[in-house]
Amino acid sequence: MINFFNKHIKLFFAAFVVASVSFGIYSHPTADKASVQVEYITQTHPHAFALKKNAKLYTDVHLGKSVSAKQFMKTAWYRSQAAKLIYGGKTKVVYRLTSANQKYKFWVLNSQVTNITSKSYNVKLAQAGNQYSGKKIGVFGDSIPAGWDGYHFYLNSSYPDWTAKYLGTNTKVENFACPSGRIVGHRYAYLGTTLVPQDLSAAIRAHKSDIKKMNIIFVHIGTNDYTNYSGSGSLQNVMRHLRYNIKLIKKLNPSAKIYGILPISRYDANGMNRNNMADMYGYTFHDLRAAEAKLYKSMGATVINFQQFAPNVITDTNKDVTLKDHEIHPTAQTAQKLGYALAKEIVK
Repeated sequence: MINFFNKHIKLFFAAFVVASVSFGIYSHPTADKASVQVEYITQTHPHAFALKKNAKLYTDVHLGKSVSAKQFMKTAWYRSQAAKLIYGGKTKVVYRLTSANQKYKFWVLNSQVTNITSKSYNVKLAQAGNQYSGKKIGVFGDSIPAGWDGYHFYLNSSYPDWTAKYLGTNTKVENFACPSGRIVGHRYAYLGTTLVPQDLSAAIRAHKSDIKKMNIIFVHIGTNDYTNYSGSGSLQNVMRHLRYNIKLIKKLNPSAKIYGILPISRYDANGMNRNNMADMYGYTFHDLRAAEAKLYKSMGATVINFQQFAPNVITDTNKDVTLKDHEIHPTAQTAQKLGYALAKEIVK
């Protein structure tokens, strides 16, 4: 009986080790915990990262045990903490990463992660094939496509960046969207110390030569015109300016594929959906979206309505999680979901 018991215990342990290695959860001892000093751990903005080839994932901040990263090379990771370590007499910085699906959490040296725009990070949709390889995507609009969450910019992971990644363009997105950008107006604004065109008309005028080189153009704008005291005036006036600017883009580049992306869901400070709320100019958020859709369609642009093909990304019930400010600006994780949804819609 004892031999039978020992035999099965051995078989169980062997099976566990094989399974653990197969699923990448079998950790290997690395650094001696006492030899690693943690200088500090701090919270960070949740930027998206990919892993470099041969990266090691650690189960604790002292780098005591490592896990193979091979099965995670196509996973998107979001940084939540950074720590400064003293190890072997040298200073090291490690990030606390959580997988996009929330299933895994590890520490990794900052030298072993890369931006999701890196060519080594390949998550191209199978149905995209090679039809978008080398295509140049240009973006005009406001804070949403710019990758601003209401407090800071995502690091090279706006939703257009994700869309390009899933399409497999392998080219840098020319993103000329700017926070607080409006359809009506000719303003410029400082992003840090750099003065950039903020409103649509100004951005188009400043980037005429760039527009001529684009294959795909996203225009995602309008929510700031709807904002009270925007100065944009009536819905008719807003649409008049939008028509003029789309016409100018088409004139500059007749062969570019234009996507008119409707403003995403928006909420007020009390958490109420603004869809049926009229602004001081007399039109609702729904009116704005409907007018944009009609105009884009009439001008030959493809209308993109996230509420139609990705209705569950941002909802009345999940907005406090999916929107960083709970009103309008998507989190970095939500930007990935929007980018994926848009790429799927484009290639279908």
